[in-house]
Parts: sequence; structure tokens; C-alpha cells
Amino acid sequence: MAEEWFERSFREDYVLVYRHRDDSAADSEVANLLARLPIRDTGRVLDLCCGSGRHSRALARRGYEVVGVDLSPVLLQLAEEQNDFPQLSFTRCDMRNIPYREEFDIVVNLFTSFGYFSTDEENAKVVQNMAQALKSGGEVVIDYLSPVYVKQNIVPESDKEAEGMLIHEKRWIEDGFVKKRITITDDSSKEPREYMEQVRLFTVDQMIAMLEEAGFREIQVFGNYQFEPYVAKESPRMIFYAIKQ
Repeated sequence: MAEEWFERSFREDYVLVYRHRDDSAADSEVANLLARLPIRDTGRVLDLCCGSGRHSRALARRGYEVVGVDLSPVLLQLAEEQNDFPQLSFTRCDMRNIPYREEFDIVVNLFTSFGYFSTDEENAKVVQNMAQALKSGGEVVIDYLSPVYVKQNIVPESDKEAEGMLIHEKRWIEDGFVKKRITITDDSSKEPREYMEQVRLFTVDQMIAMLEEAGFREIQVFGNYQFEPYVAKESPRMIFYAIKQ
């Protein structure tokens, strides 16, 4: 079976492309999230799509018991190497198929780790899995892009350099997805390395419908990490907070 884009993309080069997303950024995001949302201040947290564990560490640092889950062996290896917390562990699995049943007080899904799959059913299954992993009364936070903002502010092409490599990013919208082609050129390899990324552009109403369908209530939507209300034409993010019935 052909590799899906996210199996190929989230490897060593991913860390290079997104290295400006570091622990201090994650720490301030988590600090803000806990200060501005009515989230309980202790408990068991599932960090779904934890990547190299930036947000998992920020949560563990604040005393939560955290399980970080991701599909990328490369990113999980990085997460393990940086883990100094006894109450933090990492596990590899696909977010369409997670083994947890009513085990967590909080599920977080941060930094646009949603909408990766080509069918709406698969994406909706991820929301159902979040609900399934939570105890009754458990809380979910999904930090997702704002489709209106993406359409208005998309940068078609950009270049940057990292560790002597040239990173070229091309972005466009097609078939309800925002797509990105990343080309990395370095002197050591003759052929440039190419990666694709794509994220489904769900509207706020579609997201709320998925959350409701999965059994979430008291859904709130925020537009940024200052947790101001979501305004479609202005807000750079859609951050959802909801409670499992």
C-alpha cells in the first residue's frame, strides 16, 4: 500500500522545516491554554499527535500525567530522548485507531494535527476516538486552522534556509484542502527531497457537528491563543473546547 503523505512527511526533515516551533512556544501556548480555559488542573492527559513532544512536556512540567501518541517513529524517538518526566510516556499509534477507552480526563490535539485524512469519515472517526478515550465529563481541546483566514492569507510560495539547506514551500487550495509542497535542497544530495502536506478545510459548523455527533457538549470556539472569541474573517485559528457528556 502506498505511503500516506503524513507517513513520509513527519521525519527528520520535518523537524528542520518547523524548527521555529520550539519548546518555549509550546510552553507559552500551554500556559495560556490552562490560564484561559476552564480546564481541570490535575489529571490524565492524552496528547494526540504529540510529534516530538513539545506540548506533552509542557503539560508534564505542570504536574499532569501525560500520554503522547503519534504515528511517526522519528518524532517519537526525539520525544523519548527529551523526556525527563516519570509521569510522561509516549506510544505509537494511528489516531484513526487508538486503544484507549474512558481513560483520560483531558484530550488535546494541538498545532493543526487534524484533518489529515482524505475522507470526512476518517476525520470524524478521530473526533469519535477522542470522545472514546475520555471519561464522562472529560474535556477536549482541538487547535485547528481557520479556513476563512487560510483562504484570505495563503502565501503561495516562500523560501527559507536552515542548516545550509534551502527549504522552498508552495501552498494552494484544492478540493477543500489546503495543500503544501515542501522541497528541500542541500549540497550533499543530487536530488531535492519533496514532501506533500494537506489539511482538510472544515468550517466551524462542520467541526461543531462532528463534536456533537461524537457526544461532546458545551462547545466553545476561540480564534487565537489569547482565547478571544472566534470571528471567521479575522481569527487565525479555530480552537475548540468541549466536554464529553
